[in-house]
Amino acid sequence: MKYKTKNDRVIVTLPLTTPSGKVRVKRPVAGHVADPVASRREPLTEDDYLEWQISYDTDSPDKPSVLRSVKLNKPKGVRYGYELVRLLFETKKIGILPNTRFKELRQLVFTPLNAGIEELEKITKNDDSKAKTVATKFGFSRHYLHVPNYFRVADSYAVEIKITHKQKAIGNQAMVYVNLPLKYCKSQNKQPLIGRCANKLEKAICGIFPLVQVGQTSRFVFVSLVF
Repeated sequence: MKYKTKNDRVIVTLPLTTPSGKVRVKRPVAGHVADPVASRREPLTEDDYLEWQISYDTDSPDKPSVLRSVKLNKPKGVRYGYELVRLLFETKKIGILPNTRFKELRQLVFTPLNAGIEELEKITKNDDSKAKTVATKFGFSRHYLHVPNYFRVADSYAVEIKITHKQKAIGNQAMVYVNLPLKYCKSQNKQPLIGRCANKLEKAICGIFPLVQVGQTSRFVFVSLVF
């Protein structure tokens, strides 16, 4: 994440052409999960948005938005504040995040929790024994996985928490995403984004955390990560 501060915003620069990366263009589909968009081949629409899997720490102290002064001692070594932590730092620094709100966040961090989202939520499976598909002819059975997600929509962004199984450990993990509609973003080359395909390695410039929204967003995302 590359960023800069300007007036009452933190402006981030995010890639438009990484459909398999942590930042990718997605398109809502009625009744279905939003689909990734091949932005180099498909014209962008006003309904499209950037799905940003936002991080809050990293083991690399040299990444562009690392906050080295924030160190987290983990079992496998030291990790540093990153992306979300940097955004919270910058919004407080330029006065977007009031001291009263920042104190509330600190209080939430140090409030003991018996269990959070990752411990309380379960991924469940329901069998569909009556299914007749091309696969059931070969002895396969069909089932549905019910995965709990959390979603909050504001005027110019949304925050989503997705529950998944941990890949290298036992239990669940909560992945936090910030969704930024492309109609509120600009191209790095100042061309309109909507109605055309993205250029090779093109990036979008998004102004996030304006004064009237930073409290709700930061608190919601921060609490999610604390859980």
